[in-house]
Amino acid sequence: MNLIKRSLGNAIINILRNKVINLLCLGIIAFTLLIFGIFNYISFSLESFSDQFTKGIEAIFYFKDDVDQKKIDALIDRVRESLLVEKVTYVSRGQAEMDFSRLFPDLKYVLTEFDKSPFPSSMEVKFKIQEKIDTKINAFIEDIEQLKIVESTQVNIDWAKKILAYKQFLAFIGIFLSSILIFISIFIIYNVIKLNIFYRKEEINILKLVGATDWYIRFPFVIEGALLGFSGSLMAGVLLYSTLKLLPSFSIFKIDFIKDLFNFNIIPFNLFIQLVVLGTAIGLFSALFSIKKYLKN
Repeated sequence: MNLIKRSLGNAIINILRNKVINLLCLGIIAFTLLIFGIFNYISFSLESFSDQFTKGIEAIFYFKDDVDQKKIDALIDRVRESLLVEKVTYVSRGQAEMDFSRLFPDLKYVLTEFDKSPFPSSMEVKFKIQEKIDTKINAFIEDIEQLKIVESTQVNIDWAKKILAYKQFLAFIGIFLSSILIFISIFIIYNVIKLNIFYRKEEINILKLVGATDWYIRFPFVIEGALLGFSGSLMAGVLLYSTLKLLPSFSIFKIDFIKDLFNFNIIPFNLFIQLVVLGTAIGLFSALFSIKKYLKN
C-alpha cells in the first residue's frame, strides 16, 4: 500500500513537473480516443437503426396494370394464411392517389395531367417481429416477387442491409485511423517516460545503491503511464459527450432521416468505459515498454 501511495505521488509530481510535454501527450491521447469514440458511436447508431428494420420487416408488392382483381385477391388470401405474416393491406390505384395527395398537397396539380391514376395497386405486408434477418421471410418475399402479376417490390430490409454494409465500411476506416493514432499515442507516452527516466537518472542510481528493488524503482513510471492514459481518456470522454451534444445544432442533423439515424439522446455508457480501459491500457503498455528498455538491471 505504501508503495502504491509513494508511486502515485511521484507520478503526479513528475506529470506536473513537465507540464508542456505532458499536456501535449494528454492532448494526443484525448484526440486519439475521441476519434475512436466517434466511430464507435456511429457504428452503434447504424446498428440500432438497422435493427428497427430487421425486427419489423415490411414489404410492398406492386401489381401490374392489367392484372385480374381475382388473382390479386387470391394472392392476398394466400399471404394472410402465412404464419410469418402479421398484417396484409391492399392499396388500390385510387387509394394510392389519395394517399399521395394527402402527403404531398403541393404536388396535387401533377395528377391532373393523367387520365387515370398513375400509381399501381399494391399489397403491403407486415411480417411478425424477428430478432434478426430471417431467411424464411427472404424466401417468402422472393417467391412472391417471381409471380407474373407482381411488377416490383420494395422491402425495408434492403435498407437494413445497406446500412450494415456502411457500418462495416466505417468500422474499417475507424479501426484504421484509430490504429495509427493509438500507435502515435504509444510512441509519445513511451518517449515521455523515457525522458523522465533520464531526468531522474541520479535518483534512480542512488535508490539502487541503497538496495531498492527493481519494482520499487519502476512502479512510479508504470503509474505515471497509466495516469497519462487514464487522464487522456477522461478528456476524450468529456470531448465526445460535448461533441455529440453540439452536433444536433448543425443544419445537416435537422434532416428527418439523419435525426432518425442518430439519436443523440442515447449515448451508450459502455462507450465511455471502453475509452477509459483503452486509454489506461495504452499508458500502461507504453510505460512498461519504455522501462523495459531504459531501466535495465
